[in-house]
Amino acid sequence: MILTFGFALLLPCAAQAGLVCRADIASLDFGVISVRDGVVLQTSGPVAISCSGGTAGAVVQSCVSLGAGSGGAAAGQSPRSLAGQGLAPLSYQLTGQNSFSHGGEVWQMRSYPLTLDANGAALITPMLYGEITAIGAEAVVGLYTSSFDAGLGATMAYGEVSCTQTGVASSFSVRAELTSSCSVSVTAMDFGLISRQITAPIDQSAQITVSCTNAAPYTVGLGFGLHAVDAGPSGRRMLSGSDLLAYGVYHDAGRSLDWGTSPASQTAGTGSGSAQVLTVFGRIFSPQTPATGSYSDQIVVTVTY
Repeated sequence: MILTFGFALLLPCAAQAGLVCRADIASLDFGVISVRDGVVLQTSGPVAISCSGGTAGAVVQSCVSLGAGSGGAAAGQSPRSLAGQGLAPLSYQLTGQNSFSHGGEVWQMRSYPLTLDANGAALITPMLYGEITAIGAEAVVGLYTSSFDAGLGATMAYGEVSCTQTGVASSFSVRAELTSSCSVSVTAMDFGLISRQITAPIDQSAQITVSCTNAAPYTVGLGFGLHAVDAGPSGRRMLSGSDLLAYGVYHDAGRSLDWGTSPASQTAGTGSGSAQVLTVFGRIFSPQTPATGSYSDQIVVTVTY
């Protein structure tokens, strides 16, 4: 009898996991900010896009999409909004390649190619830029946030030809803490050329422009200058050499309400986020007969908030 036996040869083989890609998006924090006029507020963070399990040398397409976030957004995701305790949201924008004010395009969906290495893997880290666009806004002091949940506010797709496979995008958030702040600018009070014989009051005015965070209370006080003889309504003096010229500054056009540094003589206001103009009414008193010359003084404007 002839018996024939067959042997099956079994060789272990490596499992092919297939191409997998994901995007890990860094949360953005603007920190403590003010939204007064003229203030530029920006931040940025990396978007780590990684792939593995692909074919060495292949070029993989990755697509990262960002929605409105929990704070909401206008059409085309521009602008997006941070939600806070105030009635008005805080407008901001997310862009790629550059910040919004420097030509960065609004990030809705951005595509990035990755070339896989010898292990079939790749990693790139494009930047996500954030910029507050609500300069001079009516937002009030407080914390403002927006969250982007994985699979909803943040999604990712990929593929070796096009973005046909669903990947994983991490959740992330955007936050800003709005604080009170103010800025101030002034114009000169120029009485021009006047006669030595001052027989009637000579009036002039100047402007103080205050820009404070919305709903932030503030006061504006005016110092008594460099040559004051006292801290009373008529105590201020302009100087030319050793000669003095008496004058005053007031809240009202009738020149009856002195503007000084005491709580009762200051001007109080509430910020709007935009510029607010205050008029200072000045008067050179009469009668006076000053010596010929160029008279001047400097008054310190103090904004307390």
